Amino acid sequence: MTTVVCDASPLIFLAKLDRLEIIRTLLGGDVVVLRCVVDEVIAVAGDANPEQRRLRDFQQSVRIVDFTDTTYQSGRLSVSDRRTLTYAVSHSVAWLVADERLLRRIAAHEEIATIGTLGLLVTAVRRGLLTRKQAMDDVDTAVSSHHLRISIALYREIQRELQGSHEE
Repeated sequence: MTTVVCDASPLIFLAKLDRLEIIRTLLGGDVVVLRCVVDEVIAVAGDANPEQRRLRDFQQSVRIVDFTDTTYQSGRLSVSDRRTLTYAVSHSVAWLVADERLLRRIAAHEEIATIGTLGLLVTAVRRGLLTRKQAMDDVDTAVSSHHLRISIALYREIQRELQGSHEE
């Protein structure tokens, strides 16, 4: 069975966008979230808001794992990023869902496939789960309202891909 491990940032953004379901729909398999990531996500989500309810519902459908090992030492990665990376590599997971560029770069070097929030939205369009307009609206909302930080070049690349047609 395919194993997918999720880092905090995509969970937070997808919860804000009400798109958490696309992780399982697109990547399938056994979705794993480390306990330290759950703690981080719930702390960021706050109390009694729609994102927190979505995240708690999502937690019911995934496997939460207590894992504290860290093989990777980096001052640029958080403790939960290092633990998530260590888990992904030591368990040879099929996918690491993460937005942090350094985390993704190290995972790719370790031959772990990575995808982030924006990649999931674009893939959802390619597979017919979202329209181009829905996905572009989600990207715009994530950037303008939820403070997803991306480069102008990446935004334009996604815009070119997603704004091909709004007639869908």
